[in-house]
Amino acid sequence: MSITYTKEKVIEALDMLSKGIIQPAEEYLDSFQKSLNAWNIVTEILYSRPYPDMKVLTFSAICIAKKIKLDFEELRTAELISLRDLLIDLLKNAAMMPDGKPLVVQLAVCLSVLGLMSGSWNPELRKFVRELSGWPEHVMALLEVLKVLPEETRPLNLAVNETALEYMKHELRFQSNYVLNVLEELLERQDLPSLVCLPKCLEVCGSWIKFGLVSPDDMLERKLYQRINIILVTPQVEGHLEATECIVAMLKQSLVSDCLDSKLAKLVISLEPALIRSTSNLQLMQNYCDIFVNLFRTFFKLTRTDPTKIEERKLTISLLLLIAEHCPLKVIETSLEMWSLLSENKKDPQKTIYQPYFMKLLGHLFPRLLLPESYESIVPPGPLDMHRFREPIAEFLGDICHLVDINTMDKLFNVVRNEMSPWAEVEVAVFFLQHFIKNFKESQTHIIVKILDSIKNRKQTFIRQQVLELISIPKTVDLDIIWSFLLNELRQERPLLAAVNCRLELLLPHWSFLIVLASMVDEFHLEETDRYQLLVFICNVLRQLPESDIPKARSLLSKIEWRMCPNHELANRINVIQNL
Repeated sequence: MSITYTKEKVIEALDMLSKGIIQPAEEYLDSFQKSLNAWNIVTEILYSRPYPDMKVLTFSAICIAKKIKLDFEELRTAELISLRDLLIDLLKNAAMMPDGKPLVVQLAVCLSVLGLMSGSWNPELRKFVRELSGWPEHVMALLEVLKVLPEETRPLNLAVNETALEYMKHELRFQSNYVLNVLEELLERQDLPSLVCLPKCLEVCGSWIKFGLVSPDDMLERKLYQRINIILVTPQVEGHLEATECIVAMLKQSLVSDCLDSKLAKLVISLEPALIRSTSNLQLMQNYCDIFVNLFRTFFKLTRTDPTKIEERKLTISLLLLIAEHCPLKVIETSLEMWSLLSENKKDPQKTIYQPYFMKLLGHLFPRLLLPESYESIVPPGPLDMHRFREPIAEFLGDICHLVDINTMDKLFNVVRNEMSPWAEVEVAVFFLQHFIKNFKESQTHIIVKILDSIKNRKQTFIRQQVLELISIPKTVDLDIIWSFLLNELRQERPLLAAVNCRLELLLPHWSFLIVLASMVDEFHLEETDRYQLLVFICNVLRQLPESDIPKARSLLSKIEWRMCPNHELANRINVIQNL
């Protein structure tokens, strides 16, 4: 049975989607987009007055882009010209809508796809720019098209062969100088609001650089580059993100072209004071971090095998240190990958050159990882941001442990064993030591035992958590030490029961410890539900015994007399044992 397609039915299907009636709506809309009727119906929708809902309008524009890709080979030259004029008219209308941005973006995609597939951007671009250079609203729509155009050259966006795609890019590169001229002229216009026009022009510029249509060398002598320079050096908030994206794109393209201009590198290095002046603005700090990280990555990869570039590389490492010294945790985290990149070759003869920088980095990270004094009695996991940050830090510390020398270990241990050290400093020092000891395999057990002996009387929950982490390091401490510290934790006023439960398997090689532990559950400061949970975990671990040992374990457990357990709770415990 044939399906009827009408404007009303399309709108109805979109309404069904918004109400969660997915399958029938998707099936109808999918078949609609493949139908011959789609061209006329979506045009009717886009010209409807009053305007339909924005989701209906944007769907219609998306549909046109798909139809261009699907039916392009069937469209005659006259139809392509007519479709281009139609889209420009629709774009002008959308630009005048107060909430028309989503529609403008989708129509920009339509025009970009049409221009790329028909090869009309080369002769038509100047005419298109003139046509949309009048009203300020039209100018913003023009800029949206110019931004989207490079994005549509990605292979996944256009179903054309590599040769055709490369030809499209070649044609756009040919037009790039004209596009940059247009952007610079627009920035001189007094009738365009600077707060909106400047970021958008830089956004367009960044898009053309990012997709390889404007080379870094082409940018260096442009007024746009000077404008970017001023924004970043000042620093100026408006346009800062977009200026950042331009510089990052230039650095990435420098890596692609295997050539980094010293003028670009000097600009980035000159931004040190700007970052320091921006410490009250998280977004600006993140922007500078992105620039510094990309300069380091680009320069490091281009000069990795060149020993003559060591001094210049130190300048880029200093930028990473600047991030660690002045930026908050969220920003620092985005730079850690670069430090790992620097340390990844463990046999690098230049390792000793980098080592002082790593030690300085650790010095900057140490105070950043300190927990507030108010968390002294909080049960972990505690502050979520800190623990989320510690995961990448832990991975990073493992990556660089081969760079850590015995002097660093001694300094950290001095913090741990000093009874006057604040608990938060002790906790961080143990965190560092825990990840560095793998570089000292021969003395690993000795170091852990020394640490445990120094902090065994510390009551803070985060330090006790570190104790449990230390005894969990495989093949380091014996079962008597593991048993001693698990028992010590359970005897605390507020035991870290979840942390203990997940470490009970450590006792499995000498499972009689588990039987003893089961007999002691009433001695701990636990609610009955927690005592029951501890017993459940003990039984779960015992299930991992060889099948021949399980009856013996069950028999030993069944002989336990819990004299303090109320009768109505005792049945639950017995039931757990019987199910072992």
